[in-house]
Amino acid sequence: MGKSVLWTNARVVTMDSRLPRASAFATRDGMFTAVGSDAEAARAAGPGAEVRDLGGRTVVPGFNDNHTHTLSFGERSYAPNLSGLDTDAVIEAVSRAAEAEGPGRWLVAYGWDYPLCPDPRKEVLDAAFPRNPVVLVQFSGHGLWLNSLALKKSGILRPRALPPLGSILRDSRGEPTGILRDISSSRILRGRAFRMLHDPSCREPRLRKALDSFRRAGITSVQDNTWKLPVARALARLRDRGELSCRVSCWSDGRSPFSEPLLRTVSYDRDMLRPGPVKYFLDGTFSTRTACLGEPYADDSGSGEVCTGPAAVETILRRLAHKERQGAFHIIGDRGIGLFLDAAEKVARDHSNLRDLRLRIEHAQLVDPRDIPRIRNLGILVAAQPAALGYPEKDRGLLGDSRARRAYPYRALLDGGVHLSFGSDIPGEATHEPLLHIHLAVNRSGPMAIGAEEALRCYTLESAYAEFQEDRKGCIAPGFLADFTVLSGDPTGVPPGEIRSLRVEATVMGERVVYDRAREG
Repeated sequence: MGKSVLWTNARVVTMDSRLPRASAFATRDGMFTAVGSDAEAARAAGPGAEVRDLGGRTVVPGFNDNHTHTLSFGERSYAPNLSGLDTDAVIEAVSRAAEAEGPGRWLVAYGWDYPLCPDPRKEVLDAAFPRNPVVLVQFSGHGLWLNSLALKKSGILRPRALPPLGSILRDSRGEPTGILRDISSSRILRGRAFRMLHDPSCREPRLRKALDSFRRAGITSVQDNTWKLPVARALARLRDRGELSCRVSCWSDGRSPFSEPLLRTVSYDRDMLRPGPVKYFLDGTFSTRTACLGEPYADDSGSGEVCTGPAAVETILRRLAHKERQGAFHIIGDRGIGLFLDAAEKVARDHSNLRDLRLRIEHAQLVDPRDIPRIRNLGILVAAQPAALGYPEKDRGLLGDSRARRAYPYRALLDGGVHLSFGSDIPGEATHEPLLHIHLAVNRSGPMAIGAEEALRCYTLESAYAEFQEDRKGCIAPGFLADFTVLSGDPTGVPPGEIRSLRVEATVMGERVVYDRAREG
């Protein structure tokens, strides 16, 4: 047994309904052992406890990001960031990379989006980069903008060169525009993807870069779209060396028959590195017009479509029920969600355990209000990412005013009794910072805004529920893991408009301080 640590002089937001607020707590061996007043915690810790004064700052449970792509997040820090840039600025940013790389080298950048780049065509890139293959990944990760040389070198225009997943956008003459939808960049950049996965000198710095960003944001747990065995094993090595600064659940990729069996071979443990759900895709995104909607997009570009049909979804659900495995389903559009629920209700009639699996709908950015009771009755939870709220004008242009007002239906989901958790989808969204996401969920316009305490709960205890860890994480109470974040102010107490101005002062995982702003800046 280790020595007790007494943490005093704090404003503690516990997320424990039995004791919502406290001023101190005690920890030992990485667990909370007592929570209450300074005097109560001191008595529980005992006279020999190490005392740490928190200086009157706010303490909340450690943030738990419900949806990350950790390796890809690290990778994007090594490439030009195109977020918020118009077409001319995109060309300028990529040109700087071209000067560094030289002729013939692949140029890769991330984050462009349609409102600022309304007509992305290969000819624009051809004129600027005639001697380099160029792949620009769209903001959502579900679209690619290529020049002619990249199209040629990737071989994607050959018949049956790629599986049927995804599409090649063509103009009225049948000519590829250079835009690919829902075709993974790793399938285009096979050499680059292979090196990132299998070369430790490439993979390890990217993982460390992402983990460093998480700890600075107050994140103590991430639920990660790991997918590949080398990534999971690299995380296990970091854990074994005591260098893993947040807890990770590793998801497998349902599109690959090898992903889940391979990830089962990883050396997992109870708390630091755990297996997560199997991930599936049912539709795309708003911005690429591939999310499956009940009515057409506002610009009459169709209504999207499902990439996994109802019969296949039913087969997947039956397999998950048989294996008693949780599934995480990427579904953004309301019609896609309705089709998924139809299949789930059918399977639930034969498999009564389906409700216990806590099936996850990832994103759920547009939901038919009539489907909310169905989601609740099936025990399905919604794993949402409030960073998507940061582009209301884009949503109005894609969905129209009426649908945009009821999109991201956090208020309706909570009122309907649905378990709602929060995360980032980084780098599929622009930021991984929980305080900014809470700010957006609270301060959004329209009827779907929620309260600050509700948003904090979604980022802590509800995210723990999403990974079957609500008895271990997300709450500052005896018997829970001593994961907490020290903030410069109370997000549930400051004026709502000031939430985004709060700072992470320290991040503590299992009693260990993994970030201290005063020391590191």
